[in-house]
Amino acid sequence: MSDAPFDLIDARDAFADSDWFHVCRQAQTPYVVVRSGETSADVLWDYVTLPPSCDALLRGHFASLENNARAIFERFAIPESQLRIKPTLICFDRLPFDHAKRAAAELHRLISTYLPDARTVSRGVPLPFESAAPAGDGTLGEPETPGLRRLWVEEQNRASSV
Repeated sequence: MSDAPFDLIDARDAFADSDWFHVCRQAQTPYVVVRSGETSADVLWDYVTLPPSCDALLRGHFASLENNARAIFERFAIPESQLRIKPTLICFDRLPFDHAKRAAAELHRLISTYLPDARTVSRGVPLPFESAAPAGDGTLGEPETPGLRRLWVEEQNRASSV
């Protein structure tokens, strides 16, 4: 396995039972994959490898998570790209392959900032994602106009239930 914080898979392959899935589940780390097709790639993060205790933490910071994920998407998307986001699943669909790998690394880093670690477990507060600034060489230029892309966002029920 590589040192990348994501797995590269072919779009025709199943990935729910891959070695990477088992590594992420065992380590309770974000499960991010890049599914490459013939002309583009999709980036997927799924909550499934994280412990149930992270659910409330991610949902409680969904607005921030959504804004930061959207910023990553905007930096790497092209007009044909699509964003799907909810508290337990984030997908960047139809990105150029090289952009998808960089977006996957940033998405993994983003999700990790919302998870408990040795410094935050006792307080139960995630480390904030400090910046949505582009990583890498900065050669991507300005993002395309978002109005040319389709966006799907699952709204969170904001009413508290007791």
